[in-house]
Amino acid sequence: MTGKLGMNRRGATAPAVTRRTMIAALGGMSLAACALTGLAPAAKAQNAEPVKVGVMGPFTGPASRTGEGIQKGARMALEDARADGMLPVTIDGEERDIEFVWVDSQSSPEKAVKAVSDAVSRQGVQIMVSGWHSSVAMAVSEAEIGMDIVHIGHGGESQFICEKINQDPENYRHWFKGWSSPPIFAGLYGEPLQHFMDEGLWQPENMKAAVVVEDTDYGRGWGEALANSLEKVGFDVLPYDVIPLDETEFTPLLAKYRAQNVSVVGMTVTGNVSASNFVKQFHQQQLPALLIGHGLTWFSEWHELTGEASNYVITMDSPRVIAPYQQEWVERYREKYDEDPSFAPAGQQGYDYMMTAIKVLQNAGTLDFETLVEEARAIDHQGVWQRINFAEEAGESALCPGEVQVGGFEEGFFFPLVQLIDGEAKILWPLEHAQAEFQAPPWLQ
Repeated sequence: MTGKLGMNRRGATAPAVTRRTMIAALGGMSLAACALTGLAPAAKAQNAEPVKVGVMGPFTGPASRTGEGIQKGARMALEDARADGMLPVTIDGEERDIEFVWVDSQSSPEKAVKAVSDAVSRQGVQIMVSGWHSSVAMAVSEAEIGMDIVHIGHGGESQFICEKINQDPENYRHWFKGWSSPPIFAGLYGEPLQHFMDEGLWQPENMKAAVVVEDTDYGRGWGEALANSLEKVGFDVLPYDVIPLDETEFTPLLAKYRAQNVSVVGMTVTGNVSASNFVKQFHQQQLPALLIGHGLTWFSEWHELTGEASNYVITMDSPRVIAPYQQEWVERYREKYDEDPSFAPAGQQGYDYMMTAIKVLQNAGTLDFETLVEEARAIDHQGVWQRINFAEEAGESALCPGEVQVGGFEEGFFFPLVQLIDGEAKILWPLEHAQAEFQAPPWLQ
């Protein structure tokens, strides 16, 4: 690592923070070259068919706002790649542009399989990028076997995906898992909670905890990981409850938690209406517990939907702004789309993984399946929101081959713990990146 820049295994360097300031100069050079040659920009690329890149996401259905974030991030990546001279890519000696094919999973494994099959067989998709939901990942990763399609950065995170890959890694060599498994990252809330207690910032009435998850492979995997993490620091965790992805009424469940006298409630659901309703009803009930709202900020309007009800919620569900180049990206996104970005869907899934896929195509110089697999395995890309380097084998930083490796900031897959107050997410953990100190909810004091 050199500052924000990461060297990949071919020695390529990620775009610098000053990239925006260089575009005008690059554009001028490009126009001058065109004047000398008499060619319009990207004329060579127009002579060949574009590479069709399938971008998967839940573009309709209960998580459609997440899908919209993926689309916006991917479009922004494509514009930046063109501005930075990364496009067109040279494939088998021909310069070719990129064309997106939106592959709508609709938050359904069955519909996702049909969508990717149609995208490859009928629409001619040649490489896949991104995705959402572990249940979708379980189905699609298997359906793509034999299609000769490399899939880069699907956001399905459940450890059950890795369990399947480890049973037959050769068959799943096309699959590059774009989200770290909960047991080694996403469910690790125990350590920071222990720190808050040790520092006297939070004094729970007891050590009882409840967990509620959506009825998916992701939900169950996260619930198991969270329970294990909380148990390691002394919490007595009740068996987790399971809810439908589109559930909106939580009063009976919250009444049960009140009767059980829990001090912590961990919740995750990927539907924006369901997640925001849970937070609002939790607030209305004034449950005497700390709320972990994992996934609440996966849609950009989380504060509009929850208002003051989201105050004091803690979550570790997304990357956050730590460095100036990340703030610069946020400002460009706001200017382009007139809204705040959802960092995980738009930044990580849409933007960073699209840039990674373009680099893989650049390095491969061909659409040959085995070559693309080899180049994806070799990639080491410092994105805006995380460093992307897929594991060659299971170990401490990844649970299976092809899973993105965890690491600290600018070292791997990394999400800090934040607390939400008045629509802002302030980093609390790890301490070296802390922007604020944990505040216990007033109703617990």
